[in-house]
Formats: sequence, C-alpha cells, structure tokens
Amino acid sequence: MKPSPNIDTDEKRIRQLLEQWADATRMGRSDDILTNHASDAVIFDVLPPLKYEGISAYRKSWDDWQPETVGPGLFDLHELKITAGQDTGFAHALIHCGGTRGDGTTIDDWVRATFCLRKIVDRWLIVHQHISMPINM
Repeated sequence: MKPSPNIDTDEKRIRQLLEQWADATRMGRSDDILTNHASDAVIFDVLPPLKYEGISAYRKSWDDWQPETVGPGLFDLHELKITAGQDTGFAHALIHCGGTRGDGTTIDDWVRATFCLRKIVDRWLIVHQHISMPINM
C-alpha cells in the first residue's frame, strides 16, 4: 500500500465515515447504516449466517436480529485505529454496544470490528466489515 500524499485527510475522512456509521447504528437509522458501504461489500457479523455477500443481503436480515431498544442504543467506538494508503485503508476498533429493551432489561456487550476500505472515485467505501465477539470456551 503506497502512502497517500493526503494521509491525514484520508484518515480523517475514514474516521468521519465510521463515526457516521456508528451514529446511524446507535440511533437506529437503518437506511443510513450502509450508506458508505460498497454494494458488493462482504460482511461478517456476530450472528449467523457466517457471511453476507452484498449489502442488500445484510440489510434484508437486519430486522431479524437487530434488538429493539427504547431510545438511542449504545454503540460507541473505542480505540479506533486507522491506516490509509492511496486507494486502500483499514481500521479496527472495539465497540461498546447495547441499550434498554421495552421491558426494561438491558443489553451491554463489547465486540471487535475490522473494516477494509477502498477509495473509489475519491470516495472511501467499506468493502469488507468484520464484527466479532470473543466467546468463553
């Protein structure tokens, strides 16, 4: 990956894109969550299936497993690290997620996230997203 002459700007743009993704997720704005994903993005997420090919497959399953919460959910990026090259970049973070369900019970989890991005026509897009949760064996 060749260093970009605008590395600081590219890293800032990627950070802003990921913060927008986290905010859309936190606020339950389903239509905005995948705005900055390539249409053919490959997504690995915590719950089955093992792999989503394309954002339409991921969006189609969203309502099946996304927990209903009252008000904004908890979805905060921690320790976000970004590397940007001329036309490829990657980022990783921990995400503190959860919220309060309608019955008053709370969800509070930590997950790991990795993002691979490509700059396509001067716009950064997520082409691969991997969210995972450690399990206690």
